[in-house]
Amino acid sequence: MRLKYRFLSFICCISALLFATPSVAQEVRDNTARKNDFKITLLSLGSGSSRFTYERAFSPRNSAEATIGIIGMGWDWMNNSDPKGVLVKLAYKWRLIPQSPISSWLAGFYVKPEFVLAAFKYGHELNPGEEPPKCPERTNQVALLAECGYQLVLNWFVFDIYSGFGPSFGTGNDNNYFHSFMLFPKDSWLAFTAGFRLGIAF
Repeated sequence: MRLKYRFLSFICCISALLFATPSVAQEVRDNTARKNDFKITLLSLGSGSSRFTYERAFSPRNSAEATIGIIGMGWDWMNNSDPKGVLVKLAYKWRLIPQSPISSWLAGFYVKPEFVLAAFKYGHELNPGEEPPKCPERTNQVALLAECGYQLVLNWFVFDIYSGFGPSFGTGNDNNYFHSFMLFPKDSWLAFTAGFRLGIAF
């Protein structure tokens, strides 16, 4: 009888260890996985703005990100319109295929809805001898974009590439550029966006 009890005790101990091991491994993975990143959009500097993005992961498949853009902090080589204003972007991301192995909760193929608000003033590229307008033009434009992309995380390095489209409404502008998206065609309500970001994960 004692041998029977000892055998049952042994089986119970082994079972407990087997079930506990995945939990411990999961906890270790959760504690070591990178769940935050900070990114910048380098190409935006050439269009006259600087955009900074913070992302926080809640699970291996879900995260949220917020972007603040300072319009006027850059060089507007595209339109030479000297823009000044602000850009706000808010998004929730679902990772359809997480990066493998999972070293970060931030990596993999994803889809996201993104709300964009752009509010800025701008001028016009002047012809030789042309007088500048007395009052700069003003733009207030919103968009709700459906985007897909891929985010690669290698240790601390982050590369995020994306594209998408969706409806947009507002005042519009002559340059058809809203420091995050454009309209196609120019006088329509359909917005298109594409780009990439570089950053660090922590």
